[in-house]
Amino acid sequence: MITEAYTEHSLTDAQREQCLEGIDRDTYVTLPITLPTSTIECANAYIDTHCAQIPAAVAAERGFSETNIVERDPVFRELLTYKPALQLSYDIFGPMFHLGQDKWTRKYRAVDGHDPQALIWHSDGPLGFPEVDGRCPLHTLRFGYFMSDALEDDCGTLEVIRGSHHKKILHAQESIHRRPFTRPRDDDFVTDHVTVKGKAGTIIAFHNAIWHRALPNLTDTPRTIVYFQYCPTMMHPLHRPVPYEGDMSHFTAEERWLLGEPRSPNSWVIGSEEDQARMDRFRRSAESSNRR
Repeated sequence: MITEAYTEHSLTDAQREQCLEGIDRDTYVTLPITLPTSTIECANAYIDTHCAQIPAAVAAERGFSETNIVERDPVFRELLTYKPALQLSYDIFGPMFHLGQDKWTRKYRAVDGHDPQALIWHSDGPLGFPEVDGRCPLHTLRFGYFMSDALEDDCGTLEVIRGSHHKKILHAQESIHRRPFTRPRDDDFVTDHVTVKGKAGTIIAFHNAIWHRALPNLTDTPRTIVYFQYCPTMMHPLHRPVPYEGDMSHFTAEERWLLGEPRSPNSWVIGSEEDQARMDRFRRSAESSNRR
């Protein structure tokens, strides 16, 4: 059940503009709002149960994570239409966006220094995406929901390179897909390394071109984060089949749109007035936004 506090979450027009300015300047931003305790508790309860069912050998090799989670538990279905995230997605993409990825990941203490979920420097997004002036444009917006505290450098948190989307040719083709690779090649970006910290409930949003990596967890406290990514409807989601496969009768009109309900081919690119109206509640109160 969606709590009253949850449904009240919303960004003001001024907050939306500040968030967009932060993404444009630094490649990421921490939202001026946090998840309610009930959402954190429900998400962790599901993840606790799931992790307890994963064989130790599998966990040692691949770690703990799960994709396509909207249908797994009501708490993730709620996050699909979390208003602050969809407000910012609307500001960037207009009404023609949908879910690109939904997943959670949990990092336990690294055993003998081995962390199966530790990642080298990389950026997100499809290979071969057209560049603009040698840079990778914004085509996905990812939200990270902290389900545990991340207050120390060694707790398996996220490290990013602030402003890395402004640098030329720093995108996925040059990183995780071409090993060996240890760091961005232009320079060391020493002053722009940021370990993203925050208490449980913290929400971050970041540009697909941000350089980031997952640090190993060297503590006894599990590090848990849930990711929801949105992209233009013309782009295929990372893990989900589109059109959606299965019964959608229990989903709302907004949810069906975000999950990719079956539709005519041109509706993925243009969309009818009725299609676009489904996202109307996420537009600004005054349409004065500068689309990015």
